[in-house]
Amino acid sequence: MTLQLDEHLQFGVQTIHRRTEPAVGLWLPEADDGRAMVELIDRLGYDSIWVGDHLSFAIPILDPFIQLAQAATYSSRLALGVGVYLLPLRHPGPVAKQVATLDHLSDGRLILGVGVGGEFKTDFQVAGIDPSERGSRLSEGIEVLRKLWSGEAVAHDGQHFPFPELTMTPPTRQLGGPSGVVAAPPPPCAGPAKSAMAGCPTW
Repeated sequence: MTLQLDEHLQFGVQTIHRRTEPAVGLWLPEADDGRAMVELIDRLGYDSIWVGDHLSFAIPILDPFIQLAQAATYSSRLALGVGVYLLPLRHPGPVAKQVATLDHLSDGRLILGVGVGGEFKTDFQVAGIDPSERGSRLSEGIEVLRKLWSGEAVAHDGQHFPFPELTMTPPTRQLGGPSGVVAAPPPPCAGPAKSAMAGCPTW
């Protein structure tokens, strides 16, 4: 049987550290579990590994960037994805630095998907963010990320995240790279240069 699949179709797995059900008592992540999972996914020939993002969730969950930083040391091949990062809960300045750093340390394998969140009100409560602002914070946050990832002197005059002219370097590896040539801007709701959800609407 011939499968009618695009030749560029890729497959990934969304999990690294995850509590399995049914479970009893407190779940505590183990570093060796993360290594075993990443190495297994790599060995089985998948193309990418993905993690989710919440601050306060129905089950235990770890920080996505730290999980992927760990995964990057266990596989030099797998693409590393966040699906999706709740950008409205954070200031995009520090996020831009974290993403650029992880993109360099993983040799440009990072895929960042971002979303508005909202299904768990505790995420917004612990971050001190009004859920009604999530759409505008996401749209402005994406704009700020793109500016800061350029590696050029930029300023921003926005509703939520204004700042004077400054430069954040190095730019992301995928957008800047060793040659310093900046690629075209990424699609909405994605970055640095790949998209897990191209066509995501602006808010």
